[in-house]
Amino acid sequence: MPEYQNIFTRLQVRGPIYPGVPLDHRHNGRQARTGINHLFGMLGDAQVGPIYLGMTGVLSIFFGFIAFEIIGLVMLDSVNWNLSQFIRQLPWLALEPPSPAYGLQFPPLNEGGWWIM
Repeated sequence: MPEYQNIFTRLQVRGPIYPGVPLDHRHNGRQARTGINHLFGMLGDAQVGPIYLGMTGVLSIFFGFIAFEIIGLVMLDSVNWNLSQFIRQLPWLALEPPSPAYGLQFPPLNEGGWWIM
């Protein structure tokens, strides 16, 4: 039954579930199920899955986690491992770059070496 719709009416469009980009014969295919999530549909596309990262996707997630961990631990070290001070000062904490006095050589970790890593 047709309903009246305009730009102010909230509407979630649902089409057939997309199985993803076709994979070549070397891959086993996707084992994960796909589905529709109503809450995700309020923000954008409601379809969840299929997810295929591949080797570069897995490596990017791994190195992103390592970078996040290094930055977080250096910031926590700058407040002397005090969690309450870390939360209070979080907007002002930073991982500072090395001073220009070091030129192209690798500075000590506490004087900007973590920023290079």
